[in-house]
Amino acid sequence: MRLFRIYVDGTLFYHPQLSKLAVTEAKVEEDAENIDSLTLSAPYNHPYLHSIKPMASVIVCKKGNETVFEGRALDDGSDFYNTHTWTCESALSYLKDSQQPPYNYKGSLRGLFEYFITEHNKSVEERKQFTVGEVTVVDNNDYVAYSCSDYSMTMDAIREKLINTHGGYLRLRYTSSGKVLDYLADFTEASLQKVEYGKNLTDVKITFDHTERVTALIPLGAKVKTTDEDGNEVETDERVTIEAANDGKNYVFDEDAVKEIGWIWATEVWEDVTLSSNLLRKAKARIAELAKGITSMELTIVDESDTGADIADIHARQYVYCSSPPHGIDGRYLCIQRTRDYLNPSGNTITIGASGIRLTAISAKQNQNLSTLEQDILGQTEKIENIFGKVEDITTAKMYRTELVVEGTSIFRDKGQQSILRCRVLSWDKDITDTLPASAFCWHRKSGNAETDADWDGLHKGMKSVTISTEDVLDNASFYCEVTI
Repeated sequence: MRLFRIYVDGTLFYHPQLSKLAVTEAKVEEDAENIDSLTLSAPYNHPYLHSIKPMASVIVCKKGNETVFEGRALDDGSDFYNTHTWTCESALSYLKDSQQPPYNYKGSLRGLFEYFITEHNKSVEERKQFTVGEVTVVDNNDYVAYSCSDYSMTMDAIREKLINTHGGYLRLRYTSSGKVLDYLADFTEASLQKVEYGKNLTDVKITFDHTERVTALIPLGAKVKTTDEDGNEVETDERVTIEAANDGKNYVFDEDAVKEIGWIWATEVWEDVTLSSNLLRKAKARIAELAKGITSMELTIVDESDTGADIADIHARQYVYCSSPPHGIDGRYLCIQRTRDYLNPSGNTITIGASGIRLTAISAKQNQNLSTLEQDILGQTEKIENIFGKVEDITTAKMYRTELVVEGTSIFRDKGQQSILRCRVLSWDKDITDTLPASAFCWHRKSGNAETDADWDGLHKGMKSVTISTEDVLDNASFYCEVTI
């Protein structure tokens, strides 16, 4: 089974088999449309509690040899028990640290993306730099012309000139040679795991959001260009409309939706569309989506990789086959969001359909990529079915760990000092110490003298806490508690 670990600036911060390096929360939120995040909490006695410097420290989460998160802490807070919690954002947020100078670009979409990343890399440290990887978003003419007279944040420039105009997603990959940034029209990776009712699907929440429904849309295209008296082409403030291709009307509407909820208007701009006929086609497809509203489906699942099965995790930015006949779910869907609680996997969820994403659009993407996805999973069916046999109900599974709590000093420097040692027992992240009998606890001392240590151990059985003084330490000693469950 691949172990999950956390490093801070290259130093091990969490290891599941080292109680000294315990944490109380490690939850990663993956989001195909936004920046991934990590919520990290550690108890007050963690030895490296103050090593995390917000906005400066590099926090890396690994599962086995795979980096599942890299980023930085945004804040540092504590609660009544002095447990510290950090909210972290992934390395994609580094695109918010740089500014794009005024530019006048003409060329391919890939060229514009490379231009933005090159300007970003010029103004940030090496750890914040990216290499451009795959670019699969294309323009019909493979030629765009954009300009900006002001400075703009790199992330804003990419969203405004590329994603909002031409669609697509950013994908960050962590490789041995550095961070690689892709700009993809759609994701083509397919999960080898299936999510199925009665097997590894434990809960379903379906939300129909009607607040963003639109029944009538006024589409606008690129700005109209004219020739001035000197023969130069200039851009006007007017935009291409659909009137010429739509019987003089500048809008499209969904008749059934208007009858149901009335007229609700919106406007959208397609910066790259110069023909009324093309704009009308895009507007009709768009109003069909807007009229339905937003449907999101959140599935609580058992990720088979958490059971020890030798199979890759389910991630956001993958297509996942989901089947739940009672809920009308059957197909291969894009996993938009993924909540991964590494201390309590029973709460893991995936979201198919999310903010701004409609299932009609997702279904269309499925059809476009179906052949590619089928090739990716060809020959894997038998492996997956065998793994299903290993999956147990992880909500009832137990993963125990202990924490040693010291009340007082950990190192005695003067005679007469003493401290109280308490042993906390946790199942996942739930404290179950009070539910266990005192007889389950057995304390041990290691001082280098096996005979006297055995005598000390015999006197400290059946105690949930012990008082240690300088008389117990002699020259040097360490203490730990063994718990029998």
